[in-house]
Amino acid sequence: MTLKMHRDLVDRLESGETAEMGMEDSFNFACDDRCMGRCCNTIKIVLDPWDVESMARHLGITGREFIENFCALEDDPQSRWPYVKLSHVENGPCVFLMEGGKCRIYPARSRNCRTYPVGRAVRFNEDGTKEEKYFLVEKQNFCLGHGSSCRRTLREWLEDSDAPAYYRRSDQYFELIHYVNTVLQAGRWLNSRIARMIMPFLYGPEVLRAKLGIPEGEAGHEEFYERRIKALKVLLTELAAGFGFGPLAKVPDGEEVEDAGIMDRVGEILLKGEEPR
Repeated sequence: MTLKMHRDLVDRLESGETAEMGMEDSFNFACDDRCMGRCCNTIKIVLDPWDVESMARHLGITGREFIENFCALEDDPQSRWPYVKLSHVENGPCVFLMEGGKCRIYPARSRNCRTYPVGRAVRFNEDGTKEEKYFLVEKQNFCLGHGSSCRRTLREWLEDSDAPAYYRRSDQYFELIHYVNTVLQAGRWLNSRIARMIMPFLYGPEVLRAKLGIPEGEAGHEEFYERRIKALKVLLTELAAGFGFGPLAKVPDGEEVEDAGIMDRVGEILLKGEEPR
């Protein structure tokens, strides 16, 4: 979701407008064949990098091809951070919806799709701690799932959908966004050129693998995802400093500074998982 959507959701949870759920709270829900696919129509589905990577691999295409064919790219109006969303589903049925209401990429479906009707909001505090809140999303009139006799706890629902693994990776991404916005003040210097620069780190792992010669045997998908997030944090911290922002800021007048050593450091993280000492 966009930063504004996330802030609005956290506000509703904290005000009590949306009820929070605990792990042992239970609810009734199971998808009903009579309404299969109705929830995959005219809805906004924002994807994080792991969603895109998982879907692209399932389809046997690159992340860049996935975005070009199935996504729309937008910038958050406040932070200018680039994010992607499924394009077709906003105006009609999801492009992956098959006849009969089944999902063509069900094993690799996005984080939000796999946990419906459960939603989750995450907030990172100044001391580095994380707060997470779970809730049931607003019931749609066409949805028959809530009338099911199948009752499970929140914990069971999340484990059955393999949500924890997706949450771990999405949290790494959202923690990076939090750092970029609060510490690096990205809204004051992030521009379209820099946004294009960071796209391979977010959505094009195959581009970085090819450029640096990193086969999957040396770094699996999960490991390489973590390296990309770590490398991107280092890169953005250095870029922010060139504009006079962040912990490494040295240029108060906002002039950009090029440092040939930045990409070498970033490359080492992608290759080995750690910065050179």
